[in-house]
Amino acid sequence: MMSGYFKRPYPRFDIYAILRYYSGFGRYDDDFVDRLSRHYSVFIFSIFVLIVSSVQFVGKPISCFTPASFTDAHIIYADFVCWISDTYFVSIDAEIPEIDHTETRQGSQTIRFYQYVPFILMLQTFGFFFPGFCWRSGSARLGMSLQKHLDQLHMSRRSLAEPFIYRRQMIRNVAIRLDQYFRKRPKAKTAKLTIFYMFIKFIYLINIIVQLFSLHYFMKFDFDIKDLLRRFLIYSNTVRHASLQFPTNVLCDFIVRFLGKNKHRHTVQCVLPINVFNEKIFIFAYLWLLLLLFCAVYNLFVQWMLFLVFPDNMFETRRRVRRTLSKFSLNENEENDMIEIYEYQSITKGFSERYLQCDGIVVMRLLTMNIDLVTMNDLLDDLWELYKLDPL
Repeated sequence: MMSGYFKRPYPRFDIYAILRYYSGFGRYDDDFVDRLSRHYSVFIFSIFVLIVSSVQFVGKPISCFTPASFTDAHIIYADFVCWISDTYFVSIDAEIPEIDHTETRQGSQTIRFYQYVPFILMLQTFGFFFPGFCWRSGSARLGMSLQKHLDQLHMSRRSLAEPFIYRRQMIRNVAIRLDQYFRKRPKAKTAKLTIFYMFIKFIYLINIIVQLFSLHYFMKFDFDIKDLLRRFLIYSNTVRHASLQFPTNVLCDFIVRFLGKNKHRHTVQCVLPINVFNEKIFIFAYLWLLLLLFCAVYNLFVQWMLFLVFPDNMFETRRRVRRTLSKFSLNENEENDMIEIYEYQSITKGFSERYLQCDGIVVMRLLTMNIDLVTMNDLLDDLWELYKLDPL
């Protein structure tokens, strides 16, 4: 009776493709400096989140030295209440102020952030992830699925067992789609893709600057690289106790209430072994952000801004060399050579200025950065042949 009923199959999801799209891992539609932020930094800070979270939620992040009269329940209570409360640091050589002088006891050396370190690291990770996600989504909406073209170009390079014509046809297909994109853009000469890509790079730079100054302000780091390296590489009890940002030996005040108005105030000394990890992690993060800042500034203003203002016309140079070689091989007379070179320079100018335009040059440069030279030359050959069929 149910012979005419066919169960509709559930849609199949490619988990790897979904993770690849949303995480950005395995994608190469930008340059290496972008990947330092959206790929390597996300990976590094994710590892930090796992390390700190495992110590906080699985291990024992704090251990307090309690009076001998405390029972096991009292000790567990002291550890928990000191972990969720604000502890404060007093140098091992200084005297602890009296109980009545709470402000003097705690003052500006109160430690308030270590409970939230995993969430701080998650926020930093999101700051590196977000610009790359915007680039992937925005470039696709602008009509340029650069990663799809790169996947097919890489596939043509890896298909060594296939016939040569098959590999060349895959490159030709990419050239045809790029040709359609270059020709169907609106006549208004607005380089939307270029502006958007520069905006994404600017977001990367702003994210690095904000994180760097946040660590400098909240963690009270200074720009003394020598001191940071010494604290990062050398384990020393003297350095550990002198650290105001990540002390391992702190004090904690808490009150135990009994029936009626009977209250007992206690001050205990606690050890924060998690701060051993926190100090190393944040010092590394500070040094890593300094490296990213230098790379991002150089990449944005030198490698891209100057390139867009004074474009290096690699297409014209390569075609001129090819034309010169063919000229000598054909042994043509000098007058005809001058005419051909003049005609070639005119059509090359149209190729770069009216056909590729600014967006096309950016696309070609991103492709050049992420595929091998032979494949890129074949792609340019195909684009050049398609352009000569109908020059702009």
